Amino acid sequence: MSARCSSRSGLSLQDLPVELLESIFLYSMNLALPRSSPLLGAKLSAKVTLSRVFMATFHDNWEWSFREYEGGIYPDWEERDDEELDEEASTQFALLSMPWADIDFILNAQQAWADKYARGRSLGHADAGGDEYSPEEDTSYTSSFHQHVLQHSLGELTFDARACFEADYDRALLLPFSPEKFSAVTQSVLPILVEEPVVPVDLITGPWDEEKRRRLFWLARGNLDYVSDPFYLGSRAVEVKLACIDAAAISAENLDPLVANCLMGSWLFTDLPQDARHERLVKLCNRIDRGGEVVDIEILRFVVRQLDRGYEFWRYHFSSEDEYL
Repeated sequence: MSARCSSRSGLSLQDLPVELLESIFLYSMNLALPRSSPLLGAKLSAKVTLSRVFMATFHDNWEWSFREYEGGIYPDWEERDDEELDEEASTQFALLSMPWADIDFILNAQQAWADKYARGRSLGHADAGGDEYSPEEDTSYTSSFHQHVLQHSLGELTFDARACFEADYDRALLLPFSPEKFSAVTQSVLPILVEEPVVPVDLITGPWDEEKRRRLFWLARGNLDYVSDPFYLGSRAVEVKLACIDAAAISAENLDPLVANCLMGSWLFTDLPQDARHERLVKLCNRIDRGGEVVDIEILRFVVRQLDRGYEFWRYHFSSEDEYL
């Protein structure tokens, strides 16, 4: 959209009041609009404006989640065509890639949406089977998590974006390395993205500081499918997958179980060239030979098993102790 209006008066978009500009921005969802001129960028960069754009982009996903949890239906959801879903995924990707879209902004926007559209409503937490979490059936997590879930079940606590995220995040940090089980254990009943979301590449390829770990987990606890490809990677799929394996399992000084749990689904190891597999298998086995922390070796052996389709490196698939269990 041009920063100039086409009217005979020559009125510029830049001359419009902020409230009207914001309405145009929200209606068009043209994320290039703030970049069309420095003045428009300044007028449309307020946090409240960006939060409203974020809320509008994710509104259908979040509303559907509450309705499904409450036993209702959202008939329009199934009627959207592929083009509309692709456009929504592209917009979500663009927003999540913005430098201002850190985890604090995301949670604040999610809470602002809940305050406006879901006040007094509640969502559950998933247990290890993906069903609603039941505290009395699980004694493996912190008392703070139990208390949080109990308050939800008693109706003492309605949806709180930050409290729910922090409870799930603290729980995820304590989970053992097991990508197969991780998604079911941590998956929220609040889907946050359309299917095959276009996720910012830097969250897949690392390196991961605490901010990126939190944003990655926010994505991973949504509706990602860990068996099929949970991220739409387009023509760069192989490049991105190899970069992820390199950063998460080969070059990292200390391996991160949370990152590995979030990213190392079977999707990561499919459709990779044989020469690239072999190159990384050699590096992985060399690292196993050097030894390290138990969890690091566990992650390394897991990656070897996923990459070694021909069992050329079968001696590195398991430790000698594991072979007899």
